[in-house]
Amino acid sequence: MAPRNERRSALLVTLLTTVLMAGLAGGLAITVMTEEAIEANHRRAVSEVAGRPRWQSLLDGTVPSALRVGPAVRTLADGSSVDLARVTNALQRELDRARGDGVPRWRLYAWGWRGDLVTGSSHDRLLLVAAWVRGGIGGGAPRDDADERIVVRAAAFGPFGTRRAVEAALGRGPER
Repeated sequence: MAPRNERRSALLVTLLTTVLMAGLAGGLAITVMTEEAIEANHRRAVSEVAGRPRWQSLLDGTVPSALRVGPAVRTLADGSSVDLARVTNALQRELDRARGDGVPRWRLYAWGWRGDLVTGSSHDRLLLVAAWVRGGIGGGAPRDDADERIVVRAAAFGPFGTRRAVEAALGRGPER
């Protein structure tokens, strides 16, 4: 029979291993939920954008998104807040630094809680998702919607600084 100290040590190692595995599983679950929210918001924003007969109305803000849920400043589950206007300004500063002045402007197009936008449940307030649009990649706003491209950026914001984003360039060829 094993001495009493060895049994206690084995129990302690087992408990610590269990706690470590639970922590890893929790971190993985948050990462998966964040990625799912980004993908769902991006898919929804892209389908809404691609269905617009004219992209110029989307870029100049004359046609708002149906996906705007609540104010653009939100408090996350950990108590931190996300101000989407500040995020928009930071995106624009980054683009201005990379490409110079006169580049198309980012515009906050859609935002809301993951539960409101993806599952329809108002109880899921863990992740804030948002989508931005900006004008043609060739510089400036599209003059002719037939063959110009726009950029859509979707992002998810979670507790403790968790952030994920994806960008896609959307283009349409001439209608046939």
